[in-house]
This record gives sequence, C-alpha cells and structure tokens, in this order.
Amino acid sequence: MPAFGKVSLVSSVFHPSDIAFAVAWGESAPGWGGWKVMVDKEQNPEIVAVAPPGMDHPVFFLRRDVGNVVLEHEPPNAERAEAGRYPSLRNALQALCPLDDAALEEIHVELERAYPRTAER
Repeated sequence: MPAFGKVSLVSSVFHPSDIAFAVAWGESAPGWGGWKVMVDKEQNPEIVAVAPPGMDHPVFFLRRDVGNVVLEHEPPNAERAEAGRYPSLRNALQALCPLDDAALEEIHVELERAYPRTAER
C-alpha cells in the first residue's frame, strides 16, 4: 500500500490583514517618494507588487506558494526571477526594506485595532 504524502492546503490569496500591513509598510518605509504597494485585484489578492522609491512601475512581486511567500524581481528590460522565499508577506517586505521597531509597533497596534484577535487565535 503506498504511503500518503503530507498535503499542505494553503490558499494563494493574501489575508486582508497582510495587505493592510503591506500598505502601511509602503507608507512607513524610508526612501524619497516612498514605496508603492499595489495588488492584482481588490478582492482576494494573489499578487502584491512593489515599486521602490523613484520607480513608477513595480519591480518586485510577491505571491504565496505552499506555505511560503515568493519574492520575485523583474528589473527593467529583463525577465522576472525568484529572489527569495519567506515565511510570510511581512518578512518578505522587511527583507526589501526593514522598518525600525517604532514603525513596526505602530503598524501592529493599528492592525490589532482593525483585525482584533478572537478567542480561537
């Protein structure tokens, strides 16, 4: 009898609290002109695109893949390539541009207000 492999059921959709973190991160991350965070669709976003300061179009793309978030880089006039894998969208964004502890704390406090924890979590 064949052995069954462990199946990981993970949605490709980012949770609204992760998208809220991404938007707040973009507003808080340092850099002249700011980091622009965009999603592929308003409801059930599967791709988060990021344009660094000074760029009008995104060059970083983040997507979920079986328990990881894949960071891809697409430089101008080049093909998109994987640049790293992270346990969460928040970790991936922090790899692009880390925020200081005070900025992170401020974002997390706002997220706790917007997305309060339930007894189950």
